[in-house]
Amino acid sequence: MKVTLTYAVGLLCAASAQALPEQCLQSMARSEPCPQIIYKKSSVDIPKLQIKAGGMACLCLADVLGIREARAAQLQTPELQVSLTRFAQQWDMSEQDLLLLIRK
Repeated sequence: MKVTLTYAVGLLCAASAQALPEQCLQSMARSEPCPQIIYKKSSVDIPKLQIKAGGMACLCLADVLGIREARAAQLQTPELQVSLTRFAQQWDMSEQDLLLLIRK
């Protein structure tokens, strides 16, 4: 019984590890590993990573933290607007889809 349980737990861990994406959405300018990665269910399609809505996505939260925490009025500031536009273009997403992904 103990061996069977250990084997079942091992299979579950292996199956969940395979479901994690290999690539993360992060700044193209990033030269070091991301210090703050999150894995989440994607609310939108991410064509560049071939992830469909509902699939598991990896996101470098450190790269989009300012955008994620900004209120609607703050997103209109030039600095955040440029960042949002740049990231959306890098990842072949609309700005609206990017906001949905990082905020939900």
